[in-house]
Amino acid sequence: MLKLLLPQPAVLIKDGKSKALVIADPHLGWEMALRDKGIHVPSQSTKLLKKLIAVLCKYKPDQLLILGDVKYSVVAAKSGEWHDIPEFFNELENYVKTIAIIRGNHDANLEPLLPSNISLLPATGTIIGDVGLFHGHRWPSPTLLKCKTIIMGHLHPVVVFRDPAGF
Repeated sequence: MLKLLLPQPAVLIKDGKSKALVIADPHLGWEMALRDKGIHVPSQSTKLLKKLIAVLCKYKPDQLLILGDVKYSVVAAKSGEWHDIPEFFNELENYVKTIAIIRGNHDANLEPLLPSNISLLPATGTIIGDVGLFHGHRWPSPTLLKCKTIIMGHLHPVVVFRDPAGF
């Protein structure tokens, strides 16, 4: 069974007695990139963590699955990510039995930032029941493509507002 948890950007997948909460693209540390450009936004990691904990407490899944792009920086982690990401996952471990991450295009060199018991899955994805899940920057595995339902992260839909002058 697949349940959209609107208005939260999350999906709950029930497979037998097991439940997995699925989110995508948290991009922890994006505020640091803005700061480098002179735009000062406080860290949003704590706010995201509180929202995620509330969803975990409400639905009590066995697993949290993140469809990639845990961090914002693409290659090397920025200094703030060395603080925010371990703290984020250390806290989440109090609310869910297992945490797995499907690699996204922003997840290079993620391993040193994670607690040792968090699973890193390949970018080609994973399958829960009849649902295939992957990040989306790489082609999914052939087996995943045969699933009844496919869920992909990576997309960042936006709304653009333009004034009458085209700006």
